[in-house]
Amino acid sequence: MSTDAEWCGQCFTSLRPEPEPEPPAVLERPAPAEPYEGGVATWPCPTCRSQNPLELDACSVCGTSFAALLRQDEPGPTVSPRDAFLWSLTFPGVGHAKAGRGADGIARGTLFVLTFGLALVIVLSGVSSAPIFGVVALLLLSALTIYLGSAAEAYRLADGGSPFVSARTLLWATVALIMISVSLLAMSVVTVNSR
Repeated sequence: MSTDAEWCGQCFTSLRPEPEPEPPAVLERPAPAEPYEGGVATWPCPTCRSQNPLELDACSVCGTSFAALLRQDEPGPTVSPRDAFLWSLTFPGVGHAKAGRGADGIARGTLFVLTFGLALVIVLSGVSSAPIFGVVALLLLSALTIYLGSAAEAYRLADGGSPFVSARTLLWATVALIMISVSLLAMSVVTVNSR
């Protein structure tokens, strides 16, 4: 091995001198909150700044929820209600995203694709029976409701209002829609096989 080699030719270990390690950064910690009576751990209310024991879910002085301590300030909608409405007409959920509610927009867009896509697949499959017609009608009606409802809701959100349908309600409505669709499709399979 030569004296000016930078690495070992057999084991590929670096022969360069080790650099001096940097001293670890010293992080300043904020002063601990004043303990509640009796040395119990507390949380400060973000609204009135009073100390509350960790066992409480809401401030004992003003009633602010403990969750408000963890919430980040979200910027208000930066899009006009008309623009949010028009964006939502291009595709359900885009208006929600423009109004600052991206997760709600994704949920509505996904549900629209699910309902309209399933209806389209069933229609293009060429199968026709009364239960299949019922499934297609249900899915198309659901897709239309989601399409128009999302546009109206995006307008309302951009105007500073609350959504028409909560995320939990939308979830259970989706589950119910899928269960009804699967039941109707199963009925159509049974009726076709019994002929």
